[in-house]
Amino acid sequence: MRVKTATRLMTTGMACLLAGCFGDSAVVLEGNRLTAPVPEDIRQIASLSNLQLQFRISVNGTLQRTIPVTGSNDASAIVNIPAEQNNVLYLAWYAVQENTPVLLADLETTVTAGTTELNVSEYTSIGPEYDLDGDGRTNLAEARENRSLLSAFDLDVPRLLDFGGAFADLSADGIDEDVSGNPPEVDPVTTMALRHDGTELVVYVCGQDQTLQGDDVITPERRYWHDDTVFIYVDGADSDNSSYDGFDDFQFAFVRATEELIVSKGGDNPFCTDGSCVRHSFLPPGNSACEYELEVFFTIADLNITIGEAVGFDVEITDDDDGGLREGSEGWIGDGDRSDRDPSTFGTIRLE
Repeated sequence: MRVKTATRLMTTGMACLLAGCFGDSAVVLEGNRLTAPVPEDIRQIASLSNLQLQFRISVNGTLQRTIPVTGSNDASAIVNIPAEQNNVLYLAWYAVQENTPVLLADLETTVTAGTTELNVSEYTSIGPEYDLDGDGRTNLAEARENRSLLSAFDLDVPRLLDFGGAFADLSADGIDEDVSGNPPEVDPVTTMALRHDGTELVVYVCGQDQTLQGDDVITPERRYWHDDTVFIYVDGADSDNSSYDGFDDFQFAFVRATEELIVSKGGDNPFCTDGSCVRHSFLPPGNSACEYELEVFFTIADLNITIGEAVGFDVEITDDDDGGLREGSEGWIGDGDRSDRDPSTFGTIRLE
């Protein structure tokens, strides 16, 4: 159990507990009972991710309660707190990954005797202890973005010659919401797998989408992002720029209806000009448990990728169920649907 001094809390950096975090910033003290809310952004993580989240409450250096956090809970917990004395209250929120508790955010404050209401205004979520894997992203941000909390690499890609590799699920975490206004159909989880053979990086997508739509790609505007399309994003040297650098940042779109490749970002780069380093195929349906299968072969050298070094990478799938505007999308690393303009939001892989 770790309890910080109030001075250290004030110097490590702050994040909000007000509207959008706690919602209501008041922690009510009635007699010797305390009701403390869980920040809204942490509750959102609980509702979207597979991470187990914990809310820990300590009084005067002694852990009082550890409460599981879910997206549907009432975001509160009750503990005993002596009403006749000053007390040090410590609230902490953890994510548990691979049986390791990882600190997302915490708050320490002194509650004076006789206090009936504590106005909570700030929690701490930045500083060295809030970046367990030392990759420059806070634990809280990584939990929100569906990244690994324990490693700077979100996925290690094995060297294999045959099918297989490192599998990962796609989810709706942080990805754009429905823009059509129509109820989307409920599809099973789409998965992807990565492997390489020293020459090519191979991406396999097992898509789960019952309805194929391709009405927008055939219009003059060719709005393929409103059709059923698989997007693969690559930042060869993982430079983490906030915009496409014209060098080794790419957005490749694979349109299901036409089976074509569209290099919509990075087509004029010195690496892989107009997608020349890419081979792909949509496999015939009906031969597996997938609604559709996509295999993509990228030439490693032509993407400025170095084996053993960090590579920016992401996959996103747009979903259209009834024509017109898409019903939404899902992706591997979700951060506000910004991969098409901000490579710093890509996930990070390493070719073993």
